[in-house]
Amino acid sequence: MNALPLLWIITDPDHASGPIDAVQQALVGCPAGKVGVQLRAKTADDHTLVDWAQRLRELTKAAGAPLVVNQRADVAARVDAEGVHLPENSLPAAQLRQTWPQLLWLGQSRHDRKGLLASQEEQASYAFLSPIFEVPGKGAGVGIDGFQQATAGVRIPVYALGGITVERARDLRDAGAYGVAVKRAVYRASHPSEVISQLLEVFDKSTP
Repeated sequence: MNALPLLWIITDPDHASGPIDAVQQALVGCPAGKVGVQLRAKTADDHTLVDWAQRLRELTKAAGAPLVVNQRADVAARVDAEGVHLPENSLPAAQLRQTWPQLLWLGQSRHDRKGLLASQEEQASYAFLSPIFEVPGKGAGVGIDGFQQATAGVRIPVYALGGITVERARDLRDAGAYGVAVKRAVYRASHPSEVISQLLEVFDKSTP
C-alpha cells in the first residue's frame, strides 16, 4: 500500500465508547486505501496503547485502510502499521527514517508555512496543517486563504485539520488540500460512515 489516503481519521481516546467503535463504523463500506487511521492517545499507558493499536490494526487490515501511530514509532513497528505521525517538536523525519526503515510513511503536524517547508526539506511523507478553523483549545484558525498561502509551492501532500466539515472540505480541495484529517466530524456523527462517504466524494477523483 504505497498511495497515501485522501482522508485521515484521528482517534479520540476520551470518547464515551472509546476510540475503536467510531472508527469501525466509519470504515464500513470504504474503498480500500482511501481512508487512513491515526492512533493518537497521548496519555494512554503503554499497555493500553498497544492494545488499541493491535485492535485498530485488525480493523484497518480488514478494511484495506492504512494505520499510523502518533509519535510512537516502536508501537507502529510492533503492530506492522504503515507509519508514524510526528508532533511538530519531535525528532526530524529523516532521523526516524534511519532508525525505523520498515515504516513506509513519516507524517508531521505543522502550524505554518515555515513548518511545512521544514517537512518538505526533511522529506516527510506528508504533513497536517492546523488549525484551519477555530477549534476549542487551539485558538483561531488560519482559514481557507491562510491554508492556500501556507501551502503554495509546497511539494509534499498537505492535509487540512481543524473544524473540517463536508462544506468546508470543498473549499479546501479548491485551495490545494491533498485531503483532510478529522476527529470530531466522525466521533460526533450518528452515522460516521456517511460522513466519510461524503468527504470522499469531495476528494476522490475516481468517483464519477
